[in-house]
Amino acid sequence: MRKLCNVRLVIFDLDGTLIDSAEDIALHVGRVYRELKGKDVSTDEVKKNIGDGARSLLANFFQGQELEEALERFLHYYISEPVIYTKPYEGVMETLEGLKERRILLAVATNKPHAITLEVLKRLNMLHYFDEVLGADLSPEKKPSPLPLLEIAKRLEVPPELGLMVGDSENDILAGKRAGMLTAHARWGYKTPQSPPDYHLDHPKDLLRLMRLF
Repeated sequence: MRKLCNVRLVIFDLDGTLIDSAEDIALHVGRVYRELKGKDVSTDEVKKNIGDGARSLLANFFQGQELEEALERFLHYYISEPVIYTKPYEGVMETLEGLKERRILLAVATNKPHAITLEVLKRLNMLHYFDEVLGADLSPEKKPSPLPLLEIAKRLEVPPELGLMVGDSENDILAGKRAGMLTAHARWGYKTPQSPPDYHLDHPKDLLRLMRLF
């Protein structure tokens, strides 16, 4: 296995990896669901479908033209109030600080819309940590495609084999593997990937500990 001491670029997923945003996402989905369906949807039902992007998330609850209306309303509500309950996971900020001290390049590759991603990171005072941020609508394909990761590596002039993808879902692990990068599963997130990652992280700071080991 390639060693983490060689890693020059760490790419993070956003939701379920850097931040716990499930409550805000569920709040806005629930608002749209009540408007269009006249009833509530549970936070747990929304949470288990986070990770494939807004349209895919809403497709679990709406179809056809109603889906288009739901998507428009959801994006309007979310960009207007992107951070109500959302917060970084414990240890994330310290981990980002530690990686920057080691002069590791940092990036975000998310299936979330780019404008909302930037707004969330700004409001949480996290944007300055990242050398690149790539939302789903800035790439022709979203994760599990490797294209967003390869685009980030290209922009930052880092060979993909010197990159590490950190995320909580199958999309993240598959994207990392397909891009030729090392992969690490954020076990504190929303999902458990089917594909085996190179590393398992029980806490964000485990990444710093692993990089000291080699």
